[in-house]
Amino acid sequence: HPARPCRPQPAALGGMGGGSSRERRHSVDDDRYQDGKYTKGATALQSRPEVKHGSLMQSSQGLFATVKVLASDLDGTLLTPDREPGTGTAAAIQAFEEAGGTFVICTGRDRGSARAVLKGIDIDKLPGVYLNGSIVQGLNGKIIKSCTLSGEVIKALVDWGRANRDKASILFVDGETHYVMDRSEEHALYMHKQLLDPEPLEVEGGWASAEPKIPTNVNMMRVICSPENMAVVKPQIRELIYGKANCAQSLKTTIDIMAPHTNKANGLHVLLQAIGQSEAVTAAVGDSENDLEMLQSVRVACAMGNAVQKTKTSAHFVLPTNAETPSGVVYLLSSITEALKTLGSQLDSSPASQKRQKREGSLQVACFGGGSWGMPVARMVAQSALSDSHFANEVKLWINPEKWHGKSLTEIVNETRENPKYMPGYRVPMNVLAVDDVNEAARDADILIFVERQDVLRYILQEISGSVKKTAIALVMSKDLLEVGESSLKFGSQVVSEKLGIPVAVLMGGTLAGDVAAGSFAEATLGCADPMHTSLLLSLFNKPNFSVSALNTTESVELFAVLKTMVSLAGGICDGVGYGFNTKSAIVRLGAVEISKFAVRFFPQQASAEALHEACGWTDMIVSSFGDSRNRKWAKVFAEDPTLSWEQVAVKSLSDPRIPTGISIIQDVMTFVRKEHVEMDFPFITKLHRVITRLDPPESLTNMTLPRVRRSDAQKVVVLGSGNWGTAIARIVGVNVSKLPDFKNSVSMWVHEEMVDGRKLTEIINTEHQNVKYLPGFDLPTNIVAEPDPVEAVKGANILVFVLPHQFLDSLLDKIAPVVSPGTIAVSLVKGHIVVEDGGKTLKTGSQVIAERLRIPECAVLNGANVANDVATGNFAEATLGCSREEQSVLLWRLFNCPSFSVRSTPDVFGVELFGGLKNVVALAAGFCDGLGLAANTKAAVLRRGLLEMSILIGALFPTSRPETVEESCGIADLLTTCYSGRNRKCAEAYAKDPSRTWEEIEADMLQGQKLQGPSCCMDVQALIDHRGLRDKLPLLTAIHGAVTKKISPMDVFTTNGFLAGGAELRAAS
Repeated sequence: HPARPCRPQPAALGGMGGGSSRERRHSVDDDRYQDGKYTKGATALQSRPEVKHGSLMQSSQGLFATVKVLASDLDGTLLTPDREPGTGTAAAIQAFEEAGGTFVICTGRDRGSARAVLKGIDIDKLPGVYLNGSIVQGLNGKIIKSCTLSGEVIKALVDWGRANRDKASILFVDGETHYVMDRSEEHALYMHKQLLDPEPLEVEGGWASAEPKIPTNVNMMRVICSPENMAVVKPQIRELIYGKANCAQSLKTTIDIMAPHTNKANGLHVLLQAIGQSEAVTAAVGDSENDLEMLQSVRVACAMGNAVQKTKTSAHFVLPTNAETPSGVVYLLSSITEALKTLGSQLDSSPASQKRQKREGSLQVACFGGGSWGMPVARMVAQSALSDSHFANEVKLWINPEKWHGKSLTEIVNETRENPKYMPGYRVPMNVLAVDDVNEAARDADILIFVERQDVLRYILQEISGSVKKTAIALVMSKDLLEVGESSLKFGSQVVSEKLGIPVAVLMGGTLAGDVAAGSFAEATLGCADPMHTSLLLSLFNKPNFSVSALNTTESVELFAVLKTMVSLAGGICDGVGYGFNTKSAIVRLGAVEISKFAVRFFPQQASAEALHEACGWTDMIVSSFGDSRNRKWAKVFAEDPTLSWEQVAVKSLSDPRIPTGISIIQDVMTFVRKEHVEMDFPFITKLHRVITRLDPPESLTNMTLPRVRRSDAQKVVVLGSGNWGTAIARIVGVNVSKLPDFKNSVSMWVHEEMVDGRKLTEIINTEHQNVKYLPGFDLPTNIVAEPDPVEAVKGANILVFVLPHQFLDSLLDKIAPVVSPGTIAVSLVKGHIVVEDGGKTLKTGSQVIAERLRIPECAVLNGANVANDVATGNFAEATLGCSREEQSVLLWRLFNCPSFSVRSTPDVFGVELFGGLKNVVALAAGFCDGLGLAANTKAAVLRRGLLEMSILIGALFPTSRPETVEESCGIADLLTTCYSGRNRKCAEAYAKDPSRTWEEIEADMLQGQKLQGPSCCMDVQALIDHRGLRDKLPLLTAIHGAVTKKISPMDVFTTNGFLAGGAELRAAS
């Protein structure tokens, strides 16, 4: 079952079939989530033979017939949970070899340990990679590689072990003999007892000796500790051996330390060369992160059903588990053997034939850029080239010539497959050839992928402009403005197209390089006008963990992806100044609205609203403003110390003197704004530029001249609610009415009476002017009067401000309805209140309930990115006022708006209100992300998907709602605040860590009397979805409900929606 729907098979660069790119946008295929269960659309390989993320229309049997070598891990893969080969393993290996295949063992065990557990299999006749590549055995037991650790590394680890005996034990492996310093230590015999490794000897002298007799030929060392200590131990070991040895975590308890550049992938490469084969005819199977590089270096990568998620994500197939019969490896061996017998004679897979086939019609890919983003891109492309016969196996990677510790980076990458300067710890497959001659990379290339910053890109274009094939296409993945013309801005794709004279596409989205390199889910948008080129590029990039959607416009995708770098600078400034999530979310939203306005004004043909809502828009903006992006990190340090030069800030924040692209972009955009004399129309861009150029201090970022509309009427105000949010809003109302003659000075605040330290809460508020229980530390204006009787509070009121948990709203309305006059104005700040009846058939929002029960024409709504403590602190925040009556709208705007609490109005009452409720459901998914430790890229993609599903549901419930409301504070900004800081996120994080707890237990334990709204709102939302048959259109909201009701796990929310897809599932035929 493929992880993505099949796309048309590209025949050649100029003649592919396909349909429009709009038809091939990202979508789930025929999987279904129903009744709390997730069902795959196909149940066996035979029913859906396509492979490789749906990019090929090639049968699995045809692919398997090209496999001449199968490399298998042992523990968790070839071995069952009982540490023995699965039933039928020996016979399956024999049949595979009789069909012409070569079976290879790739393990962290030594040969003696492997021999002990592989009963019935003669490993001395099998090629093997042992001790993670430290020892490589060729045919008939011949050792072709044996690496040992340096004395310097051994001494450093022994010294560390001596100082940390309470945390870990160290173990030495010399060939097939194991040693420990002290057999009585807690973890010293762990590998022997748990994995059946040889019983270790004790080093002569042990810890008692100042100079113990350590073995001299140590192939590998292990550091063994408890899983609880691993988070502390692992970083220390990495730092200790950095540049001197390689390490890998093979188990939750174990770190393996090998010679530099030693790993399973490199060991397998050495072995393949020795036996005259290549990665292009090799399949590999594994289950742990220790197997990732091996899987990423071969043509067919398979993960066990019991594999960790990262390994599944990197695989083309997910096999049955090692506990099933037949096990995953046995089933894979049988499938490949059958394919070899059936089709093998028709194929010539010799190295010479592979080179010849390399072939007629295959496309050469070249990547330009070996930095932190270029390396993950090269890895993705190389993996696709290995498994897709339409691309040449070899992928050229141009790296800007520079030295690292006196050695060429190009040379280092070719030797170690790693760029230690820009992406340490992550390797590219063996089919990547690094070059430092830019023309060599461009020569004969059919697809040129540019992943470089603008100054380097200019150099590349100048050098290769005369040597690029006219039939080639280019793909721009760097987010840069390159030129400010007389009347327009030129983006990178425009300049590349003009310089090279070839078609250009762009690929951009929420793609932090480190997260992509680690295999975490990310999403991007491909902008390409040619449907045939779109199909080709999708087959190169679209993967389960890198979801690519396509739009048929290049400019709109690049436009928002480039301009968003300014927003990420503003996000970093908020972090550096110390603003809370309210302020930061408001600033990010203001920036998003303004770049959208900028795009519409100056690029009306390219400013697609669809692109803003795609991965190149919101996802990219969220992850770059809240994640680990270069622009955000730079701006944070700049705001902390504006006296530093830009270069000094870059060195301090990025360990790199190169200034991030956002700086040049804000300068280019501001130059253009000044040419057009429209500074007043773009206050965000203008203020950000003044801060970045040190004309204004960083903390002045919130002081923007934003357009307002002011009108008023005189009224008496009552605040109904005194929790932390009610008290925070009462502070604003109290200050505002004291300054405006249109409102009576005294504001009644209804307080649910309770005792605090032996005193009535109302008495404390009225004497000490502080709500010591729900908002301690913040003084209330003296014109706020606490009243325990809601009826007394409401008498004579003209404006009622409802700001209380929705669970208490009905009882309050029953009490006050008789004394509320028909002309009273009401505004609801109650979040998440919807009343669903008749199994989802009817819906009433909180504002509708209030208006109906009080017999008034309408109740307005105020919602936005508002965390109570941040608002109370006076940090900048904003909200959206939904009110269809203009006079009331103006009056309420004056009541709430102030310099630190910016209010914008819209007549879309229901849109404002429902976004305020639905975001609590999406916040649960955000909490699940955090509790499961998912990456920033993944979380940003989840939020964008959640935002779109919220919009779809609101449109279905209230067709008159306005689509643009999503861009207001009640939409995207409120979602960001809630998903990065709110109580629903916090409680969902705790639930994801321990799903055995109930929501009631978590609420009581973590919220100290406050109410958790997400789960109850989730139930109501699902009833609405089910009644309207919207499950297929709203899979994320549906899956969240499944997790909340314990029908699926929090992890399933993401696996069932493609955020953690594991490749195709390979299941045994019945």
